[in-house]
Amino acid sequence: MDTVTQITLGAAVGEWILGRKIGNKAPLWGAVLGVVPDLDVLAIPFVSNVQALALHRGLSHSVLFCILGAFGLGWALNRLHRTERLGWQSWSWLVFWVLSTHVFIDVCTTYGTQILQPFSDRLFSLNSIFIIDPFYTLPMMAGVVTALFLPRESYRRRWLNYAGITVSSLYLLIGFGIKAHVNTVFEHNFSAQHVNPEQYMSTPTPFNVLLWTGYANKGDTLLVGLYSVLDDDREIHFRRIAKNEELIKPYREQLPLERLLWFSQGYYVADRDSSGELFMHDLRFGRSDFWLTGRPAPYVWNYRLQFNRDSSRVTGFFRFEPSFERRTAMLSGLLDRIMGEEAF
Repeated sequence: MDTVTQITLGAAVGEWILGRKIGNKAPLWGAVLGVVPDLDVLAIPFVSNVQALALHRGLSHSVLFCILGAFGLGWALNRLHRTERLGWQSWSWLVFWVLSTHVFIDVCTTYGTQILQPFSDRLFSLNSIFIIDPFYTLPMMAGVVTALFLPRESYRRRWLNYAGITVSSLYLLIGFGIKAHVNTVFEHNFSAQHVNPEQYMSTPTPFNVLLWTGYANKGDTLLVGLYSVLDDDREIHFRRIAKNEELIKPYREQLPLERLLWFSQGYYVADRDSSGELFMHDLRFGRSDFWLTGRPAPYVWNYRLQFNRDSSRVTGFFRFEPSFERRTAMLSGLLDRIMGEEAF
């Protein structure tokens, strides 16, 4: 999730665990600890792009880190705040829950989180919430921010924070329920259209859990469709996109390419531009037009592959983002499509 959400979640959890005992120090440390797992990005300038792709949401987002971090950081916080006389166990409990909720909400997104590091690099992603969703963040933010201005012994302070966490958690649970329904609709359409995908996924479009994008892998083809729970009917029109696997076949078993294939979890497209450069696009993150138009549009998540002198080996890659034009118009179209209307 975005940094604002992780700070808010950490503060709310900190207030929930120790707010009554130490007041505003609890949400303050919760907010700080809420970004600790994402400090893995500080190492990215010192490693290659290939290493960085596996580093982010790796060991610092693992179950092992949550446990060891709870003991280590809990002991350090207890030393720092000796006058509170809480004991390292209470501080460790706070650290554990802040780190664990950070990891859990990241698992709910599409990116992929390696919670079993260093024993496995398997990516876990529930694809149930977009990385920025104000409907999840704002209720929790309202609860914890309001609580900061009340005495720590206040009954209202605790319940305002509980209320914020509860509303946000209910929204998250509703997202799981909607996803289950959406998957049923996609599966029905696969059957009705005689599509037997090797794998498929559904993921919410930006800022909501009502409109979903579905991706299905079938051989060298990806099928992409949109469905809103507010649509008048459940028929999904899929567009077919060639993955162009023959472009990358000569470079299979080479680490940079295999790293991209691992990260994209099979939902990728390869292509060449007019100059002959080879690109990989991770379709899980969509297109700049949110798949709303029938026209060609840039993909959001792109890599330009780098080669040795004779182009026999992939030596690395460079990630870049497209320019997002007509952003206001696209957001307006997204809202229309969420409401079950034609966007353009």
